[in-house]
Amino acid sequence: MHCTPGLPNRQSRSVPAGPRGRGAAASSWLIAVVVLALQLPSLAVHAEPRVVLVGVDGASWNAIDPLLRDGRMPRLAALLAEGVHADLATVEPVISPVVWSSVATGRAPAAHGVLNFYADARTVAVPTVFERMAAQGLRVGVYDWLVSWPPQSLPGGFVIPGWLRRDERVHPTDVFARAGVAPYVYSNRDLSSRRAYFEASLAEAAEKPVRWRALTGSFELDAGALTFYLIDALSHRFWADTYPEGFDPEDLAGRGLEPEFQGAVVRGYRALDVALGEIADSLPEGATMLIASDHGFEAHDGFQRRWSFHWEAELAHAGLVPGREAFVLAGQFGFPVVRVEAGAFAPQEALLQRLVDFYQGASNEAGAALFNVVTLDAAPRPEGAERSFLERARQWAYRKLADWLFSARFEGDAHAYLVLIPEDEAWEAAWPDGAIQLGTRRVPATEVVYGDGFTGNHHPTGVFVAAGGAIRPVAERQSLSVLDVAPLFLHLAGAGLPDDLEGELREDWLAPDWHARHPLRRLRAEEIPRLARPTGPALGDEVLKERLRSMGYID
Repeated sequence: MHCTPGLPNRQSRSVPAGPRGRGAAASSWLIAVVVLALQLPSLAVHAEPRVVLVGVDGASWNAIDPLLRDGRMPRLAALLAEGVHADLATVEPVISPVVWSSVATGRAPAAHGVLNFYADARTVAVPTVFERMAAQGLRVGVYDWLVSWPPQSLPGGFVIPGWLRRDERVHPTDVFARAGVAPYVYSNRDLSSRRAYFEASLAEAAEKPVRWRALTGSFELDAGALTFYLIDALSHRFWADTYPEGFDPEDLAGRGLEPEFQGAVVRGYRALDVALGEIADSLPEGATMLIASDHGFEAHDGFQRRWSFHWEAELAHAGLVPGREAFVLAGQFGFPVVRVEAGAFAPQEALLQRLVDFYQGASNEAGAALFNVVTLDAAPRPEGAERSFLERARQWAYRKLADWLFSARFEGDAHAYLVLIPEDEAWEAAWPDGAIQLGTRRVPATEVVYGDGFTGNHHPTGVFVAAGGAIRPVAERQSLSVLDVAPLFLHLAGAGLPDDLEGELREDWLAPDWHARHPLRRLRAEEIPRLARPTGPALGDEVLKERLRSMGYID
């Protein structure tokens, strides 16, 4: 890969003298230089540093260390031998959109503004490292990164959003075609069995490195980032299958653990090891590879059921069709949420009551209610329709609890929200072989719900590895924060470090000769020009309903 030093996107630029003579030509050149200096303050001649950041959602040393000792992750072991590794402290709340946004910005959640699963790239309040690299003339590729939809235009690079995407748009639109490969992105859509999750996880490890290699070659990247989700998906569902010694056998009795999935988490890590080796092999000599996870994993305190719901058909039978009537299903994983859109009070209140009656009428065959239905008003209520003091207090308490536990805030342009809290014992009695009663309709439970079993839980300590190129070998395990990843990534790519980053650059990890050739450049944040903000349609949260049954991120 070759570039013209000091100019973005490897394009030489010239300003012709024109008919005005030598003085005008000199002035034109001066203006061009000043404009370039203002727009690209950090572009200096550099020796083409190359870096790739590999995110591994849920990677955990307590699972990796035994595999390393047994020689079952040889490619990762080779990276550790030539680099540095660390316990990676995460941020709160420990849910993936929040943490990956801190990795991508170098800022705490209070600064970047991503607090829950319903955020998208337009929510991110500060520039990402990807934008800052591109603004400094580097070609950057981002593949399957969370909270990157709608995709931002990175000049000379690409953005392929992660599984929280609201539609399938990428930037540029022909990104896969230009690389000569069939499109592939990780998806948990329509996965409704343990086998489906297991097979989709291993498929990701096989499919993604092939695309990454083609993409980086086609776009001649200076820096790139991609994320794998298989470890999180497997660890939530198969932790007890893999590490049964951490559980009380009585807790797991009758919970659907199957011999074919024994060691499923280990099989995922071994597939990941192969994928990491393929990515490392695709890098040019002297490149640096970073690996980071958003959190680790540990045994859950017993067995936990996570419910994913599919209500569209049954709502339609009751004459309630999202979109035709003014409501949307704003999430159907865990605690389903229904948003009644803003509008004239009387018709929207009538619609709200029909929805309340529908869900309150849902029961199992024994007559036990399936939901605790919580109404949260979002619009002022007119005189004569005010809620009682007790109901207002109840709503206030639920709002505070939702904000504290899940960073979920039921605000915005809406008439009201319904939060449906599953009654677990009633659902356990119905699923998978029983039925539920919806008014006069008796429906097999499997037609409206999927009961996913979780035995692995998030742990706040993740994994970090840096190897190759700029990194000097350090044998002892170090400590790092997710906020420290951004400055290292930026510096290894050859970009200047803005002064608003909250993490620290670990200069002690850099090889002395590399560090001497690539002096650190610090910039005022306002010196780095902002790229055009990402734009996209105002799609409702209901398009996330399949994706949010994913990894058990909501604790």
